[in-house]
Amino acid sequence: MLKDKLNAVLKIDRRWIFLALTVVLFGAIIHPLGLLSKNIARDTQNAYEFMDKIPAGSFILLDLDYDPSTAPELSPQAMAVARHAFRNNLRVGVVTYSAGATGLIEQLFAVVPGEFKKEYGKDYVILPYQPNAVAVMTQMASDLYGIYDKDKDGKDTRSMPVMKGIQNYKNISLVVCIAGTSITDIWVAYVGDKYNVPFIAGVTAISQPGYGPYLQKKQMRGLLGGMKGAAEYEHLIKTPGKGSSGIDALSLAHVMVAALIIVSNIAMVILKYL
Repeated sequence: MLKDKLNAVLKIDRRWIFLALTVVLFGAIIHPLGLLSKNIARDTQNAYEFMDKIPAGSFILLDLDYDPSTAPELSPQAMAVARHAFRNNLRVGVVTYSAGATGLIEQLFAVVPGEFKKEYGKDYVILPYQPNAVAVMTQMASDLYGIYDKDKDGKDTRSMPVMKGIQNYKNISLVVCIAGTSITDIWVAYVGDKYNVPFIAGVTAISQPGYGPYLQKKQMRGLLGGMKGAAEYEHLIKTPGKGSSGIDALSLAHVMVAALIIVSNIAMVILKYL
């Protein structure tokens, strides 16, 4: 009898396994479990703590340079950082140097500001796409309005309450760059080091190790890496999102696969000695 049951386990139709995996994945996505609650990376913690200490009413610059190919990892990071900024009543200016990011920025800011009753022009502004990052960063050192005198819709930025008192890097409390490109290195070289502007980055998991030297030299105040970094930041702001659900789904899928491997091997060992 036992032998028959074990053989049945080993010969189970793979479609049932795929169905079970689908249920596990969708369950984690719909109801995040927060499996990373006790495993927060130091660099993510540092990023959170630095932003959390910025006084209310300060102005931060959020550079979002990712396209649909890296959005699954980076969009949750951007959403978590934006939520943190609005929760702490910081003023937010949004820039991008990637044409593919403009639509994703629109999607993000169609959702997040409303959660905190923030108004466009008063609490945040989305500045137009610019193709030459180095030229723009150099100009902003002396006069931000030399480049960004209009917002994405062509409205005058100088008259917006969100831009009150903002002229150049001296008036910017923090730059956060979330990007799937090498723009992060440009921010460090042309702005962070040169003008001593506090800088935090969010990058894909595969590129995260390459930014270790910047962290060691304190050229970055913190770093979010991939979907795990997004999930960690979501835990710190106590607002689970796509980062948490994505990591939960991956973790539970790995647990399920490992469990199936263990069970099948135990069954084979038992069958061998029956």
